[in-house]
Amino acid sequence: MLWLDLGNTRLKYWLTDDIGQIISHDATQHLQAPAELLMGLTDRFERYAPDFIGISSVLGDELNAKVSKTLSRLNIPFEFVHVDAEYPLMRSAYDANQLGCDRWLQMLGAVDKTKRQCVIGCGTAVTIDLIDHATHLGGYIFPNIYLQRESLFSGTKQITISNGTFDSITQGTTTQDAVHRGILLSIVGAVNEISNRHPNFELIMTGGDAQMIAQHVNRSVRIRDDLLLNGLARYFDHSKK
Repeated sequence: MLWLDLGNTRLKYWLTDDIGQIISHDATQHLQAPAELLMGLTDRFERYAPDFIGISSVLGDELNAKVSKTLSRLNIPFEFVHVDAEYPLMRSAYDANQLGCDRWLQMLGAVDKTKRQCVIGCGTAVTIDLIDHATHLGGYIFPNIYLQRESLFSGTKQITISNGTFDSITQGTTTQDAVHRGILLSIVGAVNEISNRHPNFELIMTGGDAQMIAQHVNRSVRIRDDLLLNGLARYFDHSKK
């Protein structure tokens, strides 16, 4: 199987074998031209000769149509994930049209009907979602640390420092440190607040910034790099039964 994740900034793919082991994977910035990037990858995908291509996309109908046109040249069956608020494995409080595909698949990849879970996605947006025994209760969406930094720089005249690291939440003694530590603290503080409100929920974190954020959270966090892939596989495995 070939799994495609078309996010806001990156195209990721995984090739898995019959038992779900990852054989090959890659991630590349698509610069809002995913169809063009896919065109460059079609030779590679054709060599892989998968039986099926499953696609998660947050790009909208227009770009998805271009992606479909590109993939159709491979003569390999493919299908896009469609969010279903009444999906048997996980019910959702959300209107399906309002819930992002990537966010939903992250939850679907983690959901366990025997548990209460808090799933935190650390990608272009930071998402926090609460799931109570396979019922999605709702959640929160934040700009990630880099979007927050860009917003601060574009909206102020006195703060012009664009470099620095998000390595601490202690008070900064320079403007550069204060900016980066304040931004990181805003995300960590939100996670800690939700954690305090819902102490019986397991914290699960995924995405590129997960390790950076998790180390400052006030209780143990389970890092899952494979959530969206698991969600994709679960979705298509269940939908084809």
